[in-house]
Amino acid sequence: MELNRHPPAGGVRSRMVHKARIIRGDSWGTRLQQALGASSLDVSSWMQQHTRLLKSDVHSRVGLLQLQHQSCYLKLYRHKSVLQQCLFRLGRGRPVRSFDVARQLASSAVPLPQPLACLLVPEGMLLLTEGLCDALNLSELWRRQLVQGIDSQVLPCAGQTIAQLHSAGYAHGDCKWHNLLWANDKVYLIDLDGAAPAPVGGAEQARDLARFTLNAEELGVDAQLYERFLAAYLQGVGETRQVTIDRMMPILHKLRRRHLNKYGERGQHLL
Repeated sequence: MELNRHPPAGGVRSRMVHKARIIRGDSWGTRLQQALGASSLDVSSWMQQHTRLLKSDVHSRVGLLQLQHQSCYLKLYRHKSVLQQCLFRLGRGRPVRSFDVARQLASSAVPLPQPLACLLVPEGMLLLTEGLCDALNLSELWRRQLVQGIDSQVLPCAGQTIAQLHSAGYAHGDCKWHNLLWANDKVYLIDLDGAAPAPVGGAEQARDLARFTLNAEELGVDAQLYERFLAAYLQGVGETRQVTIDRMMPILHKLRRRHLNKYGERGQHLL
């Protein structure tokens, strides 16, 4: 990245990003820089050509990339405002936070794709993480019933994974089924840009459970299967069912009302 050597009076230096600049992960960042080349000026088009797109909307784009014979996820965070653009240029913002949280959790054995690099580009910021072969999010697995034993294996694994995150003193911040991947007989957490340290047993962790539960209701998961998830979570955190339910229910009620107003009635209550 090249900097204007004459900053405007009284303000932050005006910066024009001409090529990808490494914010985190020098080794993998250099590899991605080399792969992008001059295309860092138009990463969206480059991803269209060189990745298998998994998601694309006005705010972000996610693709599966083969980079030096390794599968990687590449996510483009487009800046939504001048403030966010400034944060990105200062090496801050949600993608950097996601990278840092994943690094901090590396020693806790929480299943998640390992962070590889963050790069600043003209459109926003890129986050490169380890790819998971044949991974599918839990929502898609449930809708398509792609895994036999999703009730006896996948949902308890989801409970164990969330319990590991909470026991490590973190909350996810957006614990919906789309943000949990099934791969290698494990459930992995993704999209950690809203994750943050949180008191064990506190409101932030209760919100994770409420968000997961609401999603289960909307997908039509029956109570018996949900209880397998909950039992695995309770075993992982060492809490009683009643204590956990009491913490979660006020938040779940609020989320239900919000979704009712926004989407209408969807699914039966599990609790």
